[in-house]
Amino acid sequence: MFGRFIAWLGVGRARFIFGLLAITGLLSLMLNAIQPPEPWIPTVQTALAALFLVGAAAAVITRFDRQERRQILILIVPALGALLLGLFVPQWFTALAVVAAGWIAIALISGRAAVRREYQRAIKHMRKSEYDEAIAIISDLIKAEPDQADHRRFRAELYRLAGNLRKARADYEKVIALTPNSGVGYNGLAEIYLQEGNFERAFEYGLKAHALEPNHWVAAYNLGMIANRMGKWDESIAYLKRALSAKIPDSRHRLMAYLWLACAYVFTDDQTSAREALAALQGEKRGLREWQIILSSEQATLLRRVLGEDVALAEQLAQSDVGAALEQVRNKRS
Repeated sequence: MFGRFIAWLGVGRARFIFGLLAITGLLSLMLNAIQPPEPWIPTVQTALAALFLVGAAAAVITRFDRQERRQILILIVPALGALLLGLFVPQWFTALAVVAAGWIAIALISGRAAVRREYQRAIKHMRKSEYDEAIAIISDLIKAEPDQADHRRFRAELYRLAGNLRKARADYEKVIALTPNSGVGYNGLAEIYLQEGNFERAFEYGLKAHALEPNHWVAAYNLGMIANRMGKWDESIAYLKRALSAKIPDSRHRLMAYLWLACAYVFTDDQTSAREALAALQGEKRGLREWQIILSSEQATLLRRVLGEDVALAEQLAQSDVGAALEQVRNKRS
């Protein structure tokens, strides 16, 4: 969890926070070494602690896009104010810390409750393949909160399920406009062009997503898949290894990564690495079961079109020993 937070925060902001902590902490320790203790020392130490809190909060707030900062400020500023007051009035610190935590909890619950209800209603319609009704609910939510990129992203996914790629593309482009420092919109466009069979454009947008989020697995995974489709075997290997190094969290995506790696290794005549990838694929039995359940769903038409053959091949390879599986991939090559 901590590693993901650092990856999300970014190297520059993380270094700023740790550097600020080191400087303020060191200065505070140096003040403790003054003998005899001066009466002004606790006040300066309190000010140093306050400086760290303000600086760390600023680093986190500026990580969000401009459209999201208002909500984050509403969440953080009152809590930060309570903590700062507690620093300067130590006897109140515990009570004010509880107030700060309570404010954050209440703000999170009250801010998300209504949105959560709308999403729940939309998901119920989606599960019944009632895409128009689900889209209408999220569209009303977008009218109420036009600057929330997550609403646009979710509606884009609903449009994709409904087969309306033109409107899905428009929503992903709006996601990019609202969150230019995020790779989410670019990943969405990459997936749309992949669905359409336009691998060159898919790869182009995948590269943009990866440039924005180089430490996240999704963009590297998509690039590895697209490069595999294009026969760019060395690039496919490089991106899939990068995705796996970024710790793909779920078994079904690791399964696909190992499948495409095995194919790429066979096509580059690296039989040893192909065997290793196939052995790893056969260890992802849970992922195979997940794909079988997902693809059997009525809502999985899009996924079956894009990944159905890959999952079928992975199922065949998982049921063979590594040597036989390697031969199957070789036959696919020929």
